[in-house]
Amino acid sequence: MERFGPTRRGGPVFRWLGEPLAIDLANTVMVVRDGESVDLLATAEELAIWLNRQRPRIGDCDFALRNLTELRAAREDIRALLAAAEREEALPAGPLERVNALSAAAPVAARLAIDEEGRPPRLEQTAEARGMTGLLGSLARSTIELVAEHPQQPVKVCRAPSCGMFFRGRRRWCCAACGNRARAARHYRRLRSGNRGSP
Repeated sequence: MERFGPTRRGGPVFRWLGEPLAIDLANTVMVVRDGESVDLLATAEELAIWLNRQRPRIGDCDFALRNLTELRAAREDIRALLAAAEREEALPAGPLERVNALSAAAPVAARLAIDEEGRPPRLEQTAEARGMTGLLGSLARSTIELVAEHPQQPVKVCRAPSCGMFFRGRRRWCCAACGNRARAARHYRRLRSGNRGSP
């Protein structure tokens, strides 16, 4: 984490977590500027930080530390599908096939959970696969849901300078800080274009 210092949001790496699981993984590629990015999962130590922050919803997944290359490959497929959905383009065949295969390899069983206090039964989805297969299956299903729900719940890419993060919703930028930075950049461009005509 120290290698990158604060993120462009002024906080520690992964401060921005909280989107659907697939988006949280996709955003571990940080866009520094056009054509230049930083991999925030370049080492097992960085992955350990991400996994620890995600522990409340994915449980103990330390086994993934031995499978960093596999996780990063899945991330590239996820990013490709999210980007195509955002641009409303045809989904790329390779990533689509691989993400579907990850989901199929980790089936989920629906069951009715009975409450001991007599409340109505509730539906639960129980993952049948464990380990890396289960984690990749969860990421694949998160991706599938995001793409399938677009455009009702749009997947977007933040267009603020030096951002490029995925997010979901109808707002224009991923966060207020990016909105402020985008407005400041637009104001600066207007000032520069106005000064070009000055003697």
